[in-house]
Amino acid sequence: MFVQIKASAMFPLRGADWPRKLLIGGATGLLLELVFVGLAYLVSEEAAFGIAPLAVAVNLPAIGYVVRVYAAALRRDAADLPEWEGWPGLFAGGLVVFSVGLAYGIIPLLFLLIGLGLLVKGGIILFLGMVLMVLGVLAGMFTLFFVPIGLAGYLARRRLEAAFHPATLWGGINAVLTEYVPTYVLSVGLFIAAGMLAAVPYLGPIIWPFLWFYLLLFQARLFGDICGKAM
Repeated sequence: MFVQIKASAMFPLRGADWPRKLLIGGATGLLLELVFVGLAYLVSEEAAFGIAPLAVAVNLPAIGYVVRVYAAALRRDAADLPEWEGWPGLFAGGLVVFSVGLAYGIIPLLFLLIGLGLLVKGGIILFLGMVLMVLGVLAGMFTLFFVPIGLAGYLARRRLEAAFHPATLWGGINAVLTEYVPTYVLSVGLFIAAGMLAAVPYLGPIIWPFLWFYLLLFQARLFGDICGKAM
C-alpha cells in the first residue's frame, strides 16, 4: 500500500513537461476564483475572498483532465500526465463527473445549506442548525465514499447508471475493501488539511487551486490502481 501511495504522490511530478501541465490545471481554478470574487463584488460589494476556493468545484476542464488520468489508471495505462488537448471533451467529461458528484452530494449539501441558514438566524433554532450541519458532514462522508468506485463503473461501462448501481458499488468495494477504505480515509484527511490551508487569508485562495488539482491527480492515480482491480 505504501508503494502505491508513493507512486501516486510522485505521478503528477513525472514527465518532462509536468510543471506546465500542473500550472494549467491550477491556473484555470485560479481564474474561476477571480471571476467568483468579481461577481460577488458586483452583487454585494463584498469581494468574498473567504469562500472563493469553492469555485474550483465547477472547474470542468480540470475535472475532465483528472477523469482522463483516472480512466488511464483504471486501464493500467497512466505513465505520465496526458497533454491538455481536446478541450470540448474535457468540458464534457468534467460536466458528467460534476453531475455524478452533485447527485451523490445533493442531500448532504441541502443539510449544510439549511443548517447554515438556521445558524445565521440564531435564537432557539441555533442548535437545530448545528445539528443539521453535523448531519450534512456525516452524510457527505458516507455518500462520497461511493464516488470513486461509481466513477470507475461509469468509465468501465460508459453507462451513467453504472455510477449508481448498487451491485456495482458494493461488489466493487468488497473486492478491494482493505485498500479502498484506508485510501478514502487518507483522501478525506488530505483534503481537510488542504482546506485549512485554503482558509488562510489572501494566500490560501491563491495556493488552493494548484494544491486541489495536484490532490485530485494523486487520488485519481491511487484510486485507479485500486478500483481497476474490481472492474
